Amino acid sequence: MKIVVDENDFSWQQHSDRRSTDLISESNTPAHAGLSVGVAEYTSTDYGPLQRHEDQEAVYCVSGRGTIRVGDEEYDMVPGRAVYVGRGVAHATKRTGPEPVKVVYIHAPD
Repeated sequence: MKIVVDENDFSWQQHSDRRSTDLISESNTPAHAGLSVGVAEYTSTDYGPLQRHEDQEAVYCVSGRGTIRVGDEEYDMVPGRAVYVGRGVAHATKRTGPEPVKVVYIHAPD
């Protein structure tokens, strides 16, 4: 199994508001206990469907500008900013600048 991966080697999943791919997971690396890392590019200027996960998530903005909704609150997403999303909390992201918002997301069990 690999311990080094490159986002260009993966197929991206297209969603209504973004494209994304999981980079590190139990299926392709030695990661275990539910750890996963991926990358997403939000292209829509509208929020897509709210997401909820059974684990906690951290979202780190790499490039672009946007807004992330976490529960009932909204936060600016700018390069260098990280946001914590608790287990089961509804969340969504949208682009507010001219370029897609690129984020790295990490899922980990509680």
